[in-house]
Amino acid sequence: MALFGGRMLLHRLKIIITFIVIAGFFSHEACAITLDEAIKRALEVSFIIKEQQEIVKKTDYSYISTIDPYLPQADIYSSYIRSINGKRSVSYLSGSSASGTSGSRDAYTFNGSISYLLFDGGERYARRKGAFFSTQREKERLQGVKTDVLYFVKAAFYTVLGNKSIVEKRKEAYDVAERVLALTKGRYEAGVAKKSEVLQSEVRMTTAKIEYMDAQREYEKTLAEFKSLLLYDPEDKQDVDGSLLEPTYKGDYRQLTERAINVRPDVIAQKNEVERLNMVYREKTSAWFPRINAQLEQSRQDDRFFPEGRQETFSINLSWPLFDGVGRYYNMLGASSDIASAKYRLEEIKRTVDVEIIRALKDYELGVQNVTLYGELVREATSNFDQAFGEYKVGKGDILALLQSERDLAKAKENLVGALSRANTTLASLERVAYMSGE
Repeated sequence: MALFGGRMLLHRLKIIITFIVIAGFFSHEACAITLDEAIKRALEVSFIIKEQQEIVKKTDYSYISTIDPYLPQADIYSSYIRSINGKRSVSYLSGSSASGTSGSRDAYTFNGSISYLLFDGGERYARRKGAFFSTQREKERLQGVKTDVLYFVKAAFYTVLGNKSIVEKRKEAYDVAERVLALTKGRYEAGVAKKSEVLQSEVRMTTAKIEYMDAQREYEKTLAEFKSLLLYDPEDKQDVDGSLLEPTYKGDYRQLTERAINVRPDVIAQKNEVERLNMVYREKTSAWFPRINAQLEQSRQDDRFFPEGRQETFSINLSWPLFDGVGRYYNMLGASSDIASAKYRLEEIKRTVDVEIIRALKDYELGVQNVTLYGELVREATSNFDQAFGEYKVGKGDILALLQSERDLAKAKENLVGALSRANTTLASLERVAYMSGE
C-alpha cells in the first residue's frame, strides 16, 4: 500500500509539473509583443494621434457652423419705456409713427422678424469652402501623424529586437570563451600550455562576461523606452517577439517619388491649405459687392404689458459700402500674398520629398549590402575560429591566434545583427518618407 501511495504521489507531481511548464509557456507567449500588436496598440493609445484627432473634430465643428448664413434668421425684441416728464403718447414714447389717442407714462413694444440673406458677394460660400479645406488639411495631417507613429514603433521594435539578439550573441561569445578557458586549463594541467595562456583565456572570458552584462543593460533600457511608447509599465514582463530577417524590398526612385508627391499627407495637406487660402481671398473680395437681405417683421406697441396694436412689414434691404477706407484693397493684397507663400511652401515640400526618398533609398540599399557582407564575414570568421580551435587543441596553434579569432567571430556576429536591425529600420524610414504604408 505504501508503494502504491508513493506511485500515486509521483504521478500527481508529474501532472503538476507538466501543468506549470505549459502555463509558463503560454504566459510567456502572452507577454510577448509582436510588431503587429505594437502597431495596433500605438495607433490606439498614442497621445499625439489623439491630439490631432481632437483638432480634426474642432475643424469638423467649425465646418458645420458655416451653414448658418444659408439659413433664415429669426429675432425677437421687446422693450419697456417710462416717461419721467409726464404722460406722452405711446407712439412718441416708443418711437413709432402711429398716432395715439391717449397719453401714458408707460410704453411696451414687441418686435419679431424673420430675415434671409439673399446675396453677400460670395462671402458665405467662401467661408464654408474654406472651412471644408481646413478640415481636409487636418485630416491629412492626422494621417501624417499616424505614419510618424508607425515609423517610431517600427524603429524602436527593431532596435529592441537587435539588442535582444546581441545579448544572445554575447552569451554565445561568453560560452565560447569558457570553452577556450577550459581547454587551456586542461592543456596546462597536462603540462603542454603555459600559465600565461591560462591567464589570457581568463581575461578574455571576464571581458566577454562584462560585454554580455553591458548588452543586457542596453537591451533593458531600449525595451523600457519601447514599452513607454506603447504606454506599458516599464516594470511589466512584456518582451518583444519576432525575427530579424533580411528585407527584400526592391524600390525604384522615380516611381516612389511620383507616388509620394501624389499621396503623401503633408503634400496633400499643403494643397488643401492653398485651396483654403484661395477661399480666404474670395472672402476678402466679397467686401466689394453689395449685400441684399429680405426681412418680414411684425411690430407691436401699446401702453399695456401685452401690446395689441401691430404692424406687419416686408422689406428688401440693399447695402453697398462705397467707401470705407483702404482696408478692403490691402486685405485682398494680403490674401493674395498668403496664396503665393503657400504655393512656394508646397513646392519646397515636394523638393524635400524628393531628397528624403533618395536619401532613405540609399540608406536602405547600403543596409542590405552590409547584411550581405557581414553574413559572408560571419562565415569566414566561423571557419577561422574552428581552424584555430582545432589547431590549438592538438598543440599546433597559438593561444593569441585562438583568442583573436574568437573575438573576430563574436564581433562579426554582432555586426551582422546590427546590420539586420539597421536594414529593417532604414526600410521603415523609406516606407515613412515614400508613404508606402498608405492606402
